[in-house]
Amino acid sequence: MSAVERLLEQKLEEMSISLIERPDLRPDLNACYHDETRSIVVRWGLDPVTRRCAIAHELGHFHHGHTCSSPRAEREADEWAARALLSANLVEDAGRECDGAPSAIAAELGVTPTLLEVWMQMYRAGRIPHTYKWRETG
Repeated sequence: MSAVERLLEQKLEEMSISLIERPDLRPDLNACYHDETRSIVVRWGLDPVTRRCAIAHELGHFHHGHTCSSPRAEREADEWAARALLSANLVEDAGRECDGAPSAIAAELGVTPTLLEVWMQMYRAGRIPHTYKWRETG
């Protein structure tokens, strides 16, 4: 299990939200939050990266108490997902391993390029703290 997957599992457990996989979601949905059952319904058969990011996005809707979709609600859910799954340490480590190529960094971290871009925009705007701790080598 990757670091990003561990973070997502931890968030689901902390929020007491269960996952249900179904093949019959609307074609325009990868996942949706169902408040009555405190569950996220996920389209069965999604690739692991899309699945992970869709679940994190829905947790963002739950976290913010959204009851409907709007541009603001979608942005807030995306930003919450990016913060939940990524950190400066993870992104900087992956950036060094991938020579700074965004698509390679996203692949290394197991997130979509879109989610990484959301995180990068927040980072450049000073909304993500720079907390990197240099590792001793040798």
